[in-house]
Amino acid sequence: MKGKIPEVPVRRTTADGTVIPIRFVDKPFPYHYELKVRIDSWNDMGWGLGHLEDDSETLPEHPENWGVRVPMVLPGELVTVKVFKNMDDYSEGDLVNVLEPSEDRIEPQCPLAGKCGGCQFQHMKIEKQREWKSNFVTKGLVEHEIEGYKGIDDISAKLLPVAGTDEIYGYRSKITPHYEAPTKVGDDEYEMEEIGFQQFMTKRLVDVEECPIATPAINAKFKETRVELHKQAKEGLLNNRKKRKRHRRSRNKELGATLLFRHADDDENGNPVVVTDNKEYMTTTVKGIKFRYVAGNFFQNNNYVLPLMVDGVLSAALKPSASGKVPSHLIDCYCGSGLFALSAASNFQLCVGIEVQEKAIEEATFNAEANNIKNCQFVAASAEAIFASPHKVKMENGEEQSVSDFPRDQTVVVVDPPRKGCSGAFLEQLYAYSPQRVVYMSCGPATQARDAKGLVEVGGYEIVSIQPFDLFPQTKHIECLMVFEKR
Repeated sequence: MKGKIPEVPVRRTTADGTVIPIRFVDKPFPYHYELKVRIDSWNDMGWGLGHLEDDSETLPEHPENWGVRVPMVLPGELVTVKVFKNMDDYSEGDLVNVLEPSEDRIEPQCPLAGKCGGCQFQHMKIEKQREWKSNFVTKGLVEHEIEGYKGIDDISAKLLPVAGTDEIYGYRSKITPHYEAPTKVGDDEYEMEEIGFQQFMTKRLVDVEECPIATPAINAKFKETRVELHKQAKEGLLNNRKKRKRHRRSRNKELGATLLFRHADDDENGNPVVVTDNKEYMTTTVKGIKFRYVAGNFFQNNNYVLPLMVDGVLSAALKPSASGKVPSHLIDCYCGSGLFALSAASNFQLCVGIEVQEKAIEEATFNAEANNIKNCQFVAASAEAIFASPHKVKMENGEEQSVSDFPRDQTVVVVDPPRKGCSGAFLEQLYAYSPQRVVYMSCGPATQARDAKGLVEVGGYEIVSIQPFDLFPQTKHIECLMVFEKR
């Protein structure tokens, strides 16, 4: 018996011919229906949350207190939007016009703001951006109802102002634009389409000629590369005939590529160096220490704010405890190429860095030797295993000591995990190890708040301070440093 032939979805369009997405639900509002909305607040993605402010009797029937979510707006503004999605109790819409602008609204520097998915906040003053980021950190901690810190006032008492610099454009030292395989337009002729980043809310690319948040040196190299890529595309040199994963809808589809542009230290003549090969070694100097690493590996991408972050970690790590003891040992978990451990080494008797990637440990060890730092050693292992590691580290006087023998009341553990936060296994070992202080840097405040609850309620720590860093102005991303002290 033959299988049933699936029905082909009916192609729908609006009155002006705009194609309606297949999965669009047209209740309560039709696709691209225009609404007048008053923005009340923000959500965790930086979108505005608003209510209908349209008393028109022609409005389609809709539930009371219907909400609308809109990007690129500010609280208090009155805007018009076009609906592109209806959910159970709210709609999402694209911004059309700002009828009553906020005093914090400014003109974006990038002509692609709102279309390119890279930046979310170019329409607002930097002070307002940092206010949102501070509130985002606070809200995440309050939502976890940490014992002793359940109210906004409890968190606010520990929260420091967002730290940043005046370099709010031209700061980013790494970008990774993409392109799809060129399209064949003739017998032996191909055409390159977009070279850039993903569009807002889609996986399609938007063509980017210049990125205002990237450094000038990166933009200069990017422009040169764009010209060369278009030339190569016409000659068919970029069509590599590689295939995607086996799937009947993508079989034999040629692949594009992801590019890399990373700003390194200037050369000996003072000329800017931009690395484009992710396997090439490059050097970045932070507070007088040179860090050499493979361009494709992780390293922070704002060389203006990075020294502030290092200062924040060092300041927190070096403070005497309530008993008056000065920390003497430091363990840097998720250490990468050694940023925090090497920066702190001159202030400690002994520093140990731990990283799961052996390549990163090779880089960190090289950096210690290149900077003549002898009291800092690195171990390739999972962070979950470091506290019980039998590996011994050698001090400057030649004596060997294992991490398990470090004096707990003078030991600081620095944690800088990926966005997903610390694993449960790591936290359990951290609680058991029980160092005097934990200094926790995070690129994911939501998972940091989750881990903070464990450190306080299970580990027996108190929150000393909360310091957000505006590492990526014009975007919703934020770094946050929390300091915990053993009670």
